[in-house]
Amino acid sequence: MARCAAALLCLVALGALDDRAQATQKSAPPVQVVVLKRAGVTAYEEVAEEFGERCRVRARVVSFGDEGVTADKAGIGRGDLVVTVGQEALDAIAGAGAVVIPTLAFHIPPALIGPPVAPPPELLLRVLQAARGSIRRVATIYGPRSQAAIDAASRAASRLGITLIATRVDSGPEAVRALHAMIEGRPAASIHAIWLPGDTDVVTPQVFQYALRLQLELGIPVAAATRQQVHSGALVAVDFNPRAAGRAAANIANRLLDGKAVSAQIEDQLELTSGARITVNEQVARRLDLDLAALAKMGARIE
Repeated sequence: MARCAAALLCLVALGALDDRAQATQKSAPPVQVVVLKRAGVTAYEEVAEEFGERCRVRARVVSFGDEGVTADKAGIGRGDLVVTVGQEALDAIAGAGAVVIPTLAFHIPPALIGPPVAPPPELLLRVLQAARGSIRRVATIYGPRSQAAIDAASRAASRLGITLIATRVDSGPEAVRALHAMIEGRPAASIHAIWLPGDTDVVTPQVFQYALRLQLELGIPVAAATRQQVHSGALVAVDFNPRAAGRAAANIANRLLDGKAVSAQIEDQLELTSGARITVNEQVARRLDLDLAALAKMGARIE
C-alpha cells in the first residue's frame, strides 16, 4: 500500500497540470510585483510568506477583508506581476491586464500557469477506500466551473470500481437541497461517502455544515478539499502544502522576471509541488470505526 501511495504521489507531481499542458505565458519586466490575498487566512499567509522569502524582488502585499477588492483599489495595473492567493483574489482582478500567477484557486483559466491547488481526485478516492473497503458509491455536488474536474473524477472513480453520483448546481442553497435529495431519496446506506470538492462557487459554509451533520447523524464520511476543513470536522482531505505553492509561485515569478517563458510542460525545470498531503481527523475516524492503520500506511497525517 505504501508503494502504491508513493507511485500515486509521483503521478500527482507529473500529471497535475495535464489539463493546461499547452499553456504558456511570458511577460516584459513588470512594473511591480504584488501578492493579493484575503486577510486572516492562515494558508494564504503561508503562501505570501514563502513567496516573499524566495522571490528575487520585493513584493508588495495587498490584503483585503469583507469589503472585497478590485484591481484599482489594490493599485494593480497592466503589466504588473500579481500572485493571487485564493479564488476570490483571482476573480477580483480578471481583465486587469496584469500578468497573473494563481495559487490556491480551484478555477484557473487555461491561459494561466500556477501551482496546482489539489492532487488528482484518484488519490482521494483511494484514501476513502483504504478507510472503509466497502465504499462503492460517493455523492458529490459541483458548480459549472468544475465540470472538467468532475468528469476526470468520474473516470478515476470508474477505474477504482466506485460510482460517483455527481449533481451540478448553481448555488449554495441548491447544493444543500441536492445533497438532501441524494441522501434522503435513496435506500438506506446507499451513499457510502460524500465528497465536497474545492468549488467555492457552490460549496459554501452552509453546505459544509450540512454535510458534517450528515456525517454525524448518518455516519457518512465527508471528504473535503483542504486540511483546514478536516480541522473543522471533515474526515479527510488531500491537498498540497500552501508553502509549496508559495515556493512554486516564486520559481515561476523569478523565471518571468528573467524574461523567460513559462509553460505547463516545464516540470523538469520548476518545482511545481512537493507532494500531496493526506490529513485525517482522528476523532471522526474513530467514531466512524474506520481503518486508521491502513490510512497511516498511505502516509496520512492523523490529527
